[in-house]
Amino acid sequence: MFKDIQKKLLLQYPLLWNTKFVPMVAIGILMHIIFFGLGYIDGTIDFSNKNNIDIISFSIMIGILSVIIIVILWLVAYFKNNALKSFYRKSKNSLFFEWMQIFVICVLLISFYVPFSIGKQLHQRSYYSLEETAKRCKTISTADIFIDGSFGDTEIDSLASGLIDSQGNKIAQTNANYANEQDIEANTVDSAVALRYKDHIIFNNKKYDQFSLLNRNTFEFSVISREQDSINKIQVDTWLQNKNEGEIKKLMADYMSLIREHNLATNLNATKWFEITYKAPDFNEFLYIQPYLKEFETENSYQYNDYETAVAVPYGENKYSKYFVQQDILKDKYDIVADAYTDSFIEIEMILSFLYGAFGLSILIFSFRVTSGKSWLIAVVVTGVINVIYGIFTAIAGSSTMYFYLILATILGVLFYFFLIFFNKKSLQLSRIALNLALWSFSTIIPIVYFLTMEANKPRYYDNYNLQRYEDSKLYNWLNEHLIHMLSLNFVLVILSLFFLSKIIRNWRGIAEN
Repeated sequence: MFKDIQKKLLLQYPLLWNTKFVPMVAIGILMHIIFFGLGYIDGTIDFSNKNNIDIISFSIMIGILSVIIIVILWLVAYFKNNALKSFYRKSKNSLFFEWMQIFVICVLLISFYVPFSIGKQLHQRSYYSLEETAKRCKTISTADIFIDGSFGDTEIDSLASGLIDSQGNKIAQTNANYANEQDIEANTVDSAVALRYKDHIIFNNKKYDQFSLLNRNTFEFSVISREQDSINKIQVDTWLQNKNEGEIKKLMADYMSLIREHNLATNLNATKWFEITYKAPDFNEFLYIQPYLKEFETENSYQYNDYETAVAVPYGENKYSKYFVQQDILKDKYDIVADAYTDSFIEIEMILSFLYGAFGLSILIFSFRVTSGKSWLIAVVVTGVINVIYGIFTAIAGSSTMYFYLILATILGVLFYFFLIFFNKKSLQLSRIALNLALWSFSTIIPIVYFLTMEANKPRYYDNYNLQRYEDSKLYNWLNEHLIHMLSLNFVLVILSLFFLSKIIRNWRGIAEN
């Protein structure tokens, strides 16, 4: 079948025949189908097992090896016939179309991870709908208050920290909110004041111990916004404060139904769980539930009696009681499903990375095609030598930007040299190496200029009294925010530039060898 197609292409579309475009596209599509299936397998979730199916490393290794072998075999067949060396008559845009075919083939071959990722994510989404996932995640998240949720931060005690005196006068200039955000604990503010935190919280005008259930955090799932997380926690805290036992028992019953559904281990039931954790009205004398399998408990964990309480401290060897539930597995598995819904199938960064990767590979092949193997290898050596020399100069100068200034000057110099030879109709041999270097590097001009502009406008940092400040730069911030837009626009401009450059290369081939 492929022989008949290739024969027809040879007679009617010699360019497609020469690049082996049809069979290579077919191979690329087949690779995508295979890796979609591998990704679907990798997306399998065993809700009763701590370990996940993980074949991503194996798949990527197989994919890379397959691509290398396929590319080598393809290039052997492709380089057998070169219309440029045979002085075969070619249309004005034929070189550009030839590069486009090479580029499409490269995209299909190196982007096998895209269908793998999509297949994995689709399988992970297939277990539950978005609504059902959000509902289950809410149950697991809020139930963590009664299992092993972390304790929230309390407010800074201004009096104990020395920020105000006993008469309420401010004696140190600081910002408590800033201190909290920077996670300053027992450090100094304005090099003078040690911070102290209160040992209690206030909820609805009522005081609770800092290690009360009302100060426990919920587990965060990506399908639940932070705002909704706060609402859910306040709802549970309100149930506790109002002694709404019915809602809390329902929450525990819903959670235990998930444990049973997924055949996870526990030595609790909803009734016992409620009994050992619901200690109204202060909710600070409760048993700590171990959130993982019983076999991972320490020997000390079995020394508790049914009604003995663990001392309400955030740390310590005897923190947990003998009761356990596999909350760690439940959170891990549903976190995967939640992320599958909130993560994009394909990020723009991923698309650009594959496009630029395919562009680089296609340019290497295309440059070898339009010049010669000897000049191509010489250009590779020259590129390596230039980078080593510029690297040494940069290290001696101690400036990271010098390398980019030198590279930019070299790229512009090579382009100028090539066009000088082209317009003056000088020897073809002199410009082959320059053409290789120009084709490999012209796409980096805009990114390098962009980077150098960012570095020139980078905010300057100062250190005053151990508090860092910096001079803001609107241009730097704008450039940093639009980095992806620059790379996208650069790619489009590079394609357009190559369209006109391919015409110049076609005419350049007509220059005499000597």
